[in-house]
Amino acid sequence: MDKTKKKSKSVYVIAFFVIIAIILLAMLIFYKVRYPLKYNEYIAKYSNEYSLSPVLVASLINEESSFKSNAVSKMNAIGLMQISPSTGKYIAEKLGDQNFDTSDLFDPETNIKYGCYYLNYLRNKFEDVTVYLSAYNAGETTVSLWLNNKEVSLNGQTLDKIPYNATKIYTERIINGMKHYKGRL
Repeated sequence: MDKTKKKSKSVYVIAFFVIIAIILLAMLIFYKVRYPLKYNEYIAKYSNEYSLSPVLVASLINEESSFKSNAVSKMNAIGLMQISPSTGKYIAEKLGDQNFDTSDLFDPETNIKYGCYYLNYLRNKFEDVTVYLSAYNAGETTVSLWLNNKEVSLNGQTLDKIPYNATKIYTERIINGMKHYKGRL
């Protein structure tokens, strides 16, 4: 009888560890799917060039395109960092890229370079991370109007509330997503 109890106890212990292993594997798979990471060298290079946090850039790319370089939005924004053709042309002019073609935005290096340039531009204009991320999503003109609205911004520099729910969720997801990229770049 003693042997049977020991054998039964051993089966429960083994089953417990198998279940724990399955749960950990499922969590790892979920984590890799929800927070992918590619193009590390370009993220590092252009984050550094434009004095941005690579963790912020990776989280933004994940939110914008889930690291799919061929992504195209309903608004025709292109690539990893979802840059519109008109913004791409504007950035190309600022960077002196005379050979720019809209299709270049599908190239991961070009897209990350242009996206980091634009994010840095917005950061220099707005300073507060929630504000410049909101501008990346909703547009700098829209955010400038929000900052001039006392119901949205009491001090004209930060947002006390974000009027567009989609932009509010967008900024929250990027900021929260940063903790998942910390230590990976």
